[in-house]
Amino acid sequence: MTTFYTIKDRIDGFGCQYHSIMTGIAICENLNYQYVHTPFKQMEHNVDIEKLNYFIGIPETQITNEKVIAEKCCYQVMYSKTPSAYFTESVIETIRKYYFSTEKPEIEEIDIAIHIRRGDVSKNGTHKNRFIDNSVYIKAINNLKKMYPDYKIHIYSQGKLEDFADLVSDNVFFHLNEEISKTFHSFVMAKVLVTCISSLSYCAAILNSNTIFYYNFFHYPLDKWLNFVSLLE
Repeated sequence: MTTFYTIKDRIDGFGCQYHSIMTGIAICENLNYQYVHTPFKQMEHNVDIEKLNYFIGIPETQITNEKVIAEKCCYQVMYSKTPSAYFTESVIETIRKYYFSTEKPEIEEIDIAIHIRRGDVSKNGTHKNRFIDNSVYIKAINNLKKMYPDYKIHIYSQGKLEDFADLVSDNVFFHLNEEISKTFHSFVMAKVLVTCISSLSYCAAILNSNTIFYYNFFHYPLDKWLNFVSLLE
């Protein structure tokens, strides 16, 4: 007897919701369930929901007269200390096939993409536990330049250029307040991706087949990812 499983009823941001969907796909392969896709219905940050439904490439599943297990995420996968046990190459390939099945924004070739979370986080205000100071990124950028001397560094964030004045240097380019799908796709395609405390860059890291420097937080890294701390030594 087939067990049907879906992820639904989230209202938070794109990264959190996409990550939740990924956990649903992963647990279905792990338990031999059939994944039933429920499109995004509501989302924070005033985004184009229909555009993002198309963007991730997963077709809505029509199921009638069948009982479907519905959760907001698969907690077993999302908060696993060993996510590579669920995000196997087979699962990641399934998600990638969906993702690349639809048209993506046109972007330039990205050598190094650094995600710096701002906008909804601040040093002394909202979500201050997710704020990473510019001083940390100065060290990371200096080391990245030594490791990849021929690479251009692209910083993706929100705000104004003066908010990042101490990060301005040769071969560093800023992408501020860009459309979310363009930012996300740049993360996915980057030769080197540096994540932050964010589901947005975490999801992109799952899809990215290149080098990942992972900033530690409550979603554990895949086995092949490198620790952000290594950029500070």
